[in-house]
Amino acid sequence: MEAILTEELDEEEQLLRRHRKEKKELQAKIQGMKNAVPKNDKKRRKQLTEDVAKLEKEMEQKHREELEQLKLTTKENKIDSVAVNISNLVLENQPPRISKAQKRRVPG
Repeated sequence: MEAILTEELDEEEQLLRRHRKEKKELQAKIQGMKNAVPKNDKKRRKQLTEDVAKLEKEMEQKHREELEQLKLTTKENKIDSVAVNISNLVLENQPPRISKAQKRRVPG
């Protein structure tokens, strides 16, 4: 059970790391785009601002969806693992079945 929890944490941690990396890369890309547009070109500067806002919004939405998807899959995995553990508990509490041949061999 603990292995499953650490695995889920690792998946979430990896996802968050990737999100941070993507955000950093996007910031670098935005910086490059800003440097490419001259300060006196108001029309291109305005278009750039709109593009930047659109890119950031798309990335945030994508990251939100990925996190929700991860949480849904981890919930399903938890339910499955709990069901498996419950079935194991039921099996462990039952004494081993004695066959008819074994019953006949028992002195008594």
